[in-house]
Amino acid sequence: MRILYTSDTHVYPPYFDRLLTAAEQIRPDAVIIGGDIIPDWQGGIQASIEPHKAWVRDKLIPRLQDFRAVCGNVPVLLDLGNDDIAAARSLLEEKDGKDLHLLHMRLVKLNEHLAVAGYMKVNPTPFRIKDGEKLDCRDRSGLYDYGVQKKGAITSTGSETPFMLDFTAGTIEDDLDELSDLLQSDAWKAFSFIFVSHAPPKDTDLDRTSAGYNVGSLAVRRFIQRWEPSGRLIASFHGHIHESPWRTGQAWQYLGGVPCFNVGQRAKVLRALLLDTGNVAESARLVLIGKSGEFTVTERDEWFPEG
Repeated sequence: MRILYTSDTHVYPPYFDRLLTAAEQIRPDAVIIGGDIIPDWQGGIQASIEPHKAWVRDKLIPRLQDFRAVCGNVPVLLDLGNDDIAAARSLLEEKDGKDLHLLHMRLVKLNEHLAVAGYMKVNPTPFRIKDGEKLDCRDRSGLYDYGVQKKGAITSTGSETPFMLDFTAGTIEDDLDELSDLLQSDAWKAFSFIFVSHAPPKDTDLDRTSAGYNVGSLAVRRFIQRWEPSGRLIASFHGHIHESPWRTGQAWQYLGGVPCFNVGQRAKVLRALLLDTGNVAESARLVLIGKSGEFTVTERDEWFPEG
């Protein structure tokens, strides 16, 4: 199967439309967007709730419906990331299984042998919006890393509500244990899978900030390492740390035998990943998507042609 993947389209408002315009030409077997989709922040959390909902209702869903009219049964898998306001997710849930397929804590079947396992929460950040955050591991919360704030607000209640990160809500590690249990169930144990996690694995070439800190999730790293020996995990897709590829010089690396990707994002040219699941490492190419959805597929060793 050919997969077109990107993340963090919120960097620039036209990016979501450009991605689907390019996909209408590329005609992959599936399109996957790994979180942080909504661009309409309006200066504060409460003030941004209605604009986020309006963007999903008036921009995202109609564009997905137009895409379906052109590309038929090509599925679009997506979910909200930590910078997306959770109050807007109910609008996506109404279209789940029809115009889109939600990813968080889900297994989505791509064919009779391959699934996508999705997880969108991230370990604690310095940001005030906490809808998409959770403590990292049972033995390492992540609360004391690099200016992290444990106090903030959530919007899953429908309005801005004070919130504090703590262990009462569990950890990312707990959630990924549940996802592992699902992968080992009778219904899914014969499937290979792609892991889509908004947070990249910690201490890799995929999680380096502009300040030089590695801020990815240890729980995500442990999940990948847990599944690598099975041979079922064929690739891992990430985002969240937009600048990491420019800081490390790498947009992908192996973690054990699993190829892991974070193509990065800037408000210049939309960056995406195109690969064939039959041979992930050899087929993976960076796709650069321009203003009208025109695109360039780079050579294997040309991950940074725009400088």
